[in-house]
Amino acid sequence: MSRRLNLIASTVLLALLAGCASPAAVSNMSVYTSQRTAPSALKNAIAVADVTGGRETNPLWVSQVSSEAFRSALEDSLANAGIFERVLSASKYRLIANLNQLEQPAFGIDMTVTSAIRYTVVDTKTGKDVYARLIRAPFTAGFSDSPLGTTRVRIATEGSIKKNIEMLINDLLMMKLE
Repeated sequence: MSRRLNLIASTVLLALLAGCASPAAVSNMSVYTSQRTAPSALKNAIAVADVTGGRETNPLWVSQVSSEAFRSALEDSLANAGIFERVLSASKYRLIANLNQLEQPAFGIDMTVTSAIRYTVVDTKTGKDVYARLIRAPFTAGFSDSPLGTTRVRIATEGSIKKNIEMLINDLLMMKLE
């Protein structure tokens, strides 16, 4: 009986260790390609001012996105699109991003995560908003992506943030600015 109990306890322990949540990776949330060329009014023009709403990952729960990781993914993506200005005081526009919500499933085969991020782009000279939008972006990771539920949630979380940032960049590149 005790051997059977040890086997069950070992199996449960291994399942818990294999299922620990890991934080979202910046490289998996960054947008690396853009189909459009940045208009001259936006080339190296947008600095990231504030990024809020992120949370640290608790290994015993599900993958989260910290504000720092989100900021890094956002800056990398803007730089890859050719519209990022590293120095806030030298920028034409400043971007404020708030990760309002991250809808994540607790269990399932296909894990769909939806991120809701409010972006505001402010003209640094006038102080007026030139862009303000709440973007919702779902992304699904299936069993073929990983047999572990916690890994599927992390993959879906990273994919949702990446898709969200991609939608922002597409919006920005389509804007008509002087």
